[in-house]
Amino acid sequence: MKKKNFITLLMALIMLFTVLAFSGCTTAARKPAPPPDTTSPNQTAPNNTMTTNNTDTAKAKRIASETDKVDGVTKSTVVVAGSKAYVGIDINANIEKNQTKAVENEVSNRIKNVEPTINTVYVSSDVDTVTRLKKVAQGISQGKPVSSFARELSEIGRRLTPTVK
Repeated sequence: MKKKNFITLLMALIMLFTVLAFSGCTTAARKPAPPPDTTSPNQTAPNNTMTTNNTDTAKAKRIASETDKVDGVTKSTVVVAGSKAYVGIDINANIEKNQTKAVENEVSNRIKNVEPTINTVYVSSDVDTVTRLKKVAQGISQGKPVSSFARELSEIGRRLTPTVK
């Protein structure tokens, strides 16, 4: 008789826990709907330097064109976010490691001369950083806003030493 009562009690507890597990937190899972977007397509977000616009895209193209002219650079990838430029450069294989910094400095100086609205320039020839910048640039070219890459650009900027006007 004891064994039958124990099994009955055990089954009742299992059922109770099952019911509580599936119905106990349903109200906590409900979240209010986000507020409707009240900005029209022609409005821009105020004070947000991480938005994509045609001016930043044009700046990035001008900067990349000038950067590609620097001796030692085979190809560059540029992302412009407001007054900041993130530049990844592929360096010629025959450039010595100790000359890499000189090439990066030359790129930074050219950018400041070509685009006076850029206050901060991040330049890297590190393969990992260049790859990350290429992914960001590809996303922007596909129509994603720069703001969707804010975390990535922040991380890249944290790893690099910027050159400031």
